[in-house]
Amino acid sequence: MTDTLSIDDTQDSFGLFTAAAVHDPYPFYQRARETEPIHWSERAQAWYFTRYRDVFVLQTRPDLSVDRVETLYSYLPTTDTDRFSNIIEHYTRWLLYRDGAYHDRLKALFMKAMTPRAIEAMRPKIQMRVETLLDSLEGQDQFDAYLDFAARIPVQVMIDLLGLPMSDEAMLRHWSDRCSNFLFQPVNPDREKLADEQRQILDAQQDYFIPIIRERRARPRADMISAMVQADVDGEKLTDMEVLATCNMMATAGGGTSRSAIAMALWRLQQFPDQLAKLKANPKLINLAAEEFLRYEAPTQRSIRTACESFDYEGHHIEEGQILHLMLGSANRDPEQFPDPDRLDLARNPNRHVTLGHGVHYCLGASLARMELRVALDGFIRRFPDYRLVSDEIVFMDRTASRRPTSLPVFAR
Repeated sequence: MTDTLSIDDTQDSFGLFTAAAVHDPYPFYQRARETEPIHWSERAQAWYFTRYRDVFVLQTRPDLSVDRVETLYSYLPTTDTDRFSNIIEHYTRWLLYRDGAYHDRLKALFMKAMTPRAIEAMRPKIQMRVETLLDSLEGQDQFDAYLDFAARIPVQVMIDLLGLPMSDEAMLRHWSDRCSNFLFQPVNPDREKLADEQRQILDAQQDYFIPIIRERRARPRADMISAMVQADVDGEKLTDMEVLATCNMMATAGGGTSRSAIAMALWRLQQFPDQLAKLKANPKLINLAAEEFLRYEAPTQRSIRTACESFDYEGHHIEEGQILHLMLGSANRDPEQFPDPDRLDLARNPNRHVTLGHGVHYCLGASLARMELRVALDGFIRRFPDYRLVSDEIVFMDRTASRRPTSLPVFAR
């Protein structure tokens, strides 16, 4: 083990909160799995589960809730939290963060609007967006594969899906990035500053989306917002604020997954040139390859649950109300589940990673995220087969709950 790992494990939870873990969390995960795979963190006041078998089981345990109210409150300043009540109200409308009847109702309405047929029908438009972006990069000796390509595709696809003006791309991407930064939290956050920024963004989103939502109720179009406002289950429809929250959820959670996955795949392929050569030689490998990219670098590194009641698990007593961190990034590198887990193997099969969840809380945008990843990588590698990194040093966004570079400069040829 490196000197980085010789820190006080008890106090620092195996280094999971360090700047070094932002850059490369996998040695820290390995140490935790091998030493204390079920770990109570005094710093986080939460349980950490790092083995695959535990994460897989706990993802669907019915007495665990995805409700994030307590976690969201922990992101706010400790004084006068009522100032930020709109933040709590907004995120508790997210389907991702709800259980029970509210979750089931919202999911049923959402799924009526976002059917597999509707997603498949988007393939030509996604391919067109990818090709247009690649056209704009053609002829350049150097460009940023994250900022100029990977980060733009999901935003443009979401704009098409929601029926919004493409001229709003930069604004919508900024909102998505900053909401993601709040939800995933930097290693040492300035909670006052983050919460104040978040409140302003949610106010701006309300000013932007509510008139559009109301206009689509009156004059529906062939887009996702119109589908959401028209869908009903047993006579119930989504409210304007629920539609707004779902739009933000799709842009922040869904878009974030895709942009991270595309960028991290392009980065990792340069570290495994044999796998890049294999994909170039056999483009039909892209479906299996996409699953391996999602396993190897999970865009969201952990999933959070709250214990609805006390229970015993593997010799540990979990108290009602305690927070559980299911470490997806660690589970996906567990050698008990994946042979040679630190090797990128684009033909790995089976590949039952936990990145997109399973069961009742399986990622609703999984089909769209997979399609964006496959189409984007296939197009990029076909257009720039000899791309190379400008530098081996990659700066990651300052958070340990997700994986995303701040930029990815490449030589195009």
